[in-house]
Amino acid sequence: MDFTKIDPDFMSLVRNSLRIDDSTDTDILTKIIIAARKNIAGQIEEDDLSFYDNNEEFDYAVVLLAGHLYTNRAATSTTQLYEVPIALENLILSLKEQWLLKNGDPDG
Repeated sequence: MDFTKIDPDFMSLVRNSLRIDDSTDTDILTKIIIAARKNIAGQIEEDDLSFYDNNEEFDYAVVLLAGHLYTNRAATSTTQLYEVPIALENLILSLKEQWLLKNGDPDG
């Protein structure tokens, strides 16, 4: 997987999750998706990127993190900000286990 290549269907999925109806913020959404992919892969495995190809759990984790990063992108705010959703942590742990099992770690 090339983290910098974002197909239109995935961009549409992220836009729908954020309830963005038009094509605004494409540049920032692209950067956020790339950052989310790199962040999640950095917590799991960065050398074998084929692990992330057609991985629905990874895609969902990226959607969650991208949504969080987009919603909380301001450096300062008058509203309460929230930490990364706990569902993301669970997905990352699950992805780590999948990667370990795929690569023959019996304790995965």
